[in-house]
This record gives sequence, C-alpha cells and structure tokens, in this order.
Amino acid sequence: MKENSSQVSVVIPTYKGSEFIEDALRSVFVQTRPPEEIIVVDDCSPDDTISITESLASESNIPLRVVRMPRNSGGPSHPMNVGIESAKGDVIVLLEQDDLMRPQRIAKQLKALMEYPQCSLVTGGLSVKGKEDGDLSLLWPGGQFSDLEGSISRDAEFSLVESSIVFPALLNRNFGTNSSFCFTKTWYKRIGGFNESIKTCADLDFILRAVELGPILIVNEIIFEYRWRGDSLHRQSADESTLEATMVRLRASSKNPDWAGDHLHELRYSAMVLAATKLKSINLSALKVVAEVFAQHDGFSLITRSLVNRWPSSKR
Repeated sequence: MKENSSQVSVVIPTYKGSEFIEDALRSVFVQTRPPEEIIVVDDCSPDDTISITESLASESNIPLRVVRMPRNSGGPSHPMNVGIESAKGDVIVLLEQDDLMRPQRIAKQLKALMEYPQCSLVTGGLSVKGKEDGDLSLLWPGGQFSDLEGSISRDAEFSLVESSIVFPALLNRNFGTNSSFCFTKTWYKRIGGFNESIKTCADLDFILRAVELGPILIVNEIIFEYRWRGDSLHRQSADESTLEATMVRLRASSKNPDWAGDHLHELRYSAMVLAATKLKSINLSALKVVAEVFAQHDGFSLITRSLVNRWPSSKR
C-alpha cells in the first residue's frame, strides 16, 4: 500500500449529536491530508443531527454521506461497524461525534501505517478540550502513556510498541479511544470488528484484540481533542462501566495469561467482588458475570479468598 494511492474514509458514529457534529466535521474539513470520504452514521437521533450534517455536506469539498440506522443500537459499536463496512477506503479513521481532529492527524496516521504495515492499529496523543496541552488531570493522574514510558521514543515521530508490552499496560488503564484509532480494513477484518454486545468500553475491547494480533504504533504528538463530558455513556452508569471493563480485561487476560501475569488473578477477584456488590440489586448482568467467573475462573476459590481476607486474624 502506497501513501499516495491509499483511500481514507473517516467514520463518525452519532446519536443526539446536534450540539457537536458541526465542530467535529469542520475539524475533518481542514485536514492537511483530506480523506476521500466522510461517513456519518446516525443512530436514530431525535434532534437536528441529520439536518445539520446534510447542510454541511452541501458545502463540503469532501464527499460526505449520512447512513441512517433503522433503530437505535444502544451504543456506538454497531454504527461504527456499519460505517466501516460501507466505507470505500482501505484506511479507516474513526472520530467520535464530540471530539475534534488536529489538522495533521490523517497525514500523520497515514504515514505511520505506510511505514509500519506490521502494526495492527495506530493511535496517538490527545488533549482535553478546554485545557492546556499536557493537562490530562481529568483523565489520568499521570501522562497518557506513562505505563509505556520505557518503550516510547519521544524524539521519534512514531513509536512501535510490541504486544507483550502494550497488553499488560492496557490492563491498568485504556490510553486509546475510538477517536484516536486508525487502521486498514484488512486489519479490521482480522481483529473482528467492534463487539456490539459491549456498550461502554468497546474501544478497550477492540484495542486489546488488536494487540493480540500485532504491535501498535503511537504517533508521538497530539492528534485529537477529547471533549470530557459528565453525561457520557460510561459515566452515566459508572458501576456498570467498571464491571464491563473488568470483564473485557479478564476475558482478554484468560486468552493471554503469559502477557497478563498477576493481572489475571487480580481481575478474577475484582470481577467477583464487583458483581457480588451489584447482585444486591438483582442485577442481571452481574448474575451473568458471576456465572461466567464460576464456570471459567474457579469462583469458589475466589470466594474463599475473599472470606479469608475479610475475617479478622484473631478469629482464624
């Protein structure tokens, strides 16, 4: 694949995006390397998202089309898959409806893909909208890639990081989001697309599965602006989101125990504790988690460990 012959498709899933979609699209319009097309996948928005998008399409020099979902999907995974599968480009660049691309984003990520075809996915630095570059205190106490410090060459344009290093880092925290992902359609098919049963952390699941298949590449500069929102899907139900993310990590770790190391046992224990807490409210998803952990991760020994840890030493 050559850079000047590659076709780039930008895919933007949206739902109730009327407040943000214009800013997101205009950040694509001003790319130093414009894409060949923009696909906005609307998940049955009840607001003016579609009319705003169609109005912008009439003034855009980039072909822009709207795909309307027949019914609401309950999360971004299905709309993303629909957009990617309908894309004409061989390179996919994702953007969430409320985030913004920096002008060099597509040029940088496309160059990275061309120079490192062995990488499964390209990501890069982010800035929080409204904050100074480098101020990520709303997201992480340390830097975005602090768990990879020894593997990133800050003086280089890109850093190729091997799977065995990235995988355990992702078990601590997710440093990528859909708005930072760029990949070829070939790698997308190998990875298996976005898991549509996951509602709040599909980006974590996708990057973990990508890392299982090959190294990732990091653009060593800020490529997009993340809009922090207190009403985002995963913050609306923080407990559900934490449990879902824990199970995503546990399933990935179970398939790659050598890379996971001690994280595997810790995730098994955390999953049981989180699910047990939610069972008090007769939560169906928590019940499924308990059943899965018992069936696949020796749930009885985890409960025994929990009781031993809670029982005062004077009573043992």
